[in-house]
Amino acid sequence: MSSPFEFSPVKLVYGGEALGFHAGHTVLAPRVLPGERVEVEEVRRQKGVVFARPLRILQPSAERIEPACPYFGRCGGCQYQHLPHAAQVAAKSEILRETLRRLGPVKWEQPIPTHSGPAWNYRNQAQLKIGKPPDGAPGLGFYEAESNRLIDIDACPILSPRLNELLAVLRAEPWISELANGREVELVVDDRDEKIMMTLAGSWDAEEAETLAQKCLTELAGVATVAFTQDVGVRVFGESYLSYRVGDFAYRIGPTAFFQSARFLLPEFVEAVTAEVSGAVAIDLYAGVGLFTLPLSNKFEQVMAVEVHPQSTANLAANARAVPGRKIRAIAGTTFDYLRRSAQMDPDLVVMDPPRTGVGVDTLKLLLALRPKRLHYVSCNPSTLARDLAYLLQQGYSLDSLELFDFFPQTFHVESLARLSRIGRERA
Repeated sequence: MSSPFEFSPVKLVYGGEALGFHAGHTVLAPRVLPGERVEVEEVRRQKGVVFARPLRILQPSAERIEPACPYFGRCGGCQYQHLPHAAQVAAKSEILRETLRRLGPVKWEQPIPTHSGPAWNYRNQAQLKIGKPPDGAPGLGFYEAESNRLIDIDACPILSPRLNELLAVLRAEPWISELANGREVELVVDDRDEKIMMTLAGSWDAEEAETLAQKCLTELAGVATVAFTQDVGVRVFGESYLSYRVGDFAYRIGPTAFFQSARFLLPEFVEAVTAEVSGAVAIDLYAGVGLFTLPLSNKFEQVMAVEVHPQSTANLAANARAVPGRKIRAIAGTTFDYLRRSAQMDPDLVVMDPPRTGVGVDTLKLLLALRPKRLHYVSCNPSTLARDLAYLLQQGYSLDSLELFDFFPQTFHVESLARLSRIGRERA
């Protein structure tokens, strides 16, 4: 390990670190702010970049505040609690703009409207690890940053109040012993912060799982669904799905299905993705359980929704059937395979909400063969958004607007919405 050294970061970058320079090297360090003088030590070096750990703040930024959570700095969940929320949102906006410019290059000089809600108690989902911290006692909590060392926590200030109440019960006896055979428990709560779906991963046999499930359903307030993930699939007790309402629609969400895990901005988010559009055909790619599919059915004569995850696909089909008189076609499979099989249809709108890996050029080539008039690209990763937008702009599309949704305050995560249109589509 090299000797400690002093440096002053110049900006925050995607991932939560602050970037600066020392002795001809780029330095990245967490939990420090631009303009501060800090003492750090090198942790590792990768491709010429020095990853450092802060030791002392020699001269703090005027923006620095005291983190609200006692686990900040150890827990890997949050990166920005030392920065006021408004400053976090402003930083994320510039990170989005700079990442698009540097990696695209996509130059967006116009304002980026930002959407933000309450900065605390916003998560409707938690993946809690079960294990033994260094003291050897059973624990329930999160991993330390960049490690699999468990931090036993008594509360998490970004979780909803209902989830924190259940966490307090589960981490105490007798429940922590009941969970001792597990690796992880996932908790998802509904939009009213009342009903909870609980999914457990561990080494319970069939009889033990059923006994534990019935105990949870009977004795844990609010728990309506208990599921166990196993090699052969998912075994569910109690109600088969959680109902989550966003706007005019209630969505079925089954165990292991993906759904947005920040509760305050969802209605505003759905409205932004589906606003000011209508027509004959819309395609919803990476559709999940149908968060955008259902409201799109109010505006389009036909909506095709594509999803590959088995549980999400089942929920998507059920959610589509629950909308009376709508022409929604739920398609199970990958986006790539669906587009590969599709004939030219000139859809009015394509909504894309891919995972962090983005869409990718090979899939975009197939998509553009359909000649969509408009594209609404929802991204959770500015880096892959930059790559995909650069390709779309080269292929005859213009970037009409760019918005940021701060779904996850206190963290580095950036959710954005890019709206594009085909150049000359009116004459097409």
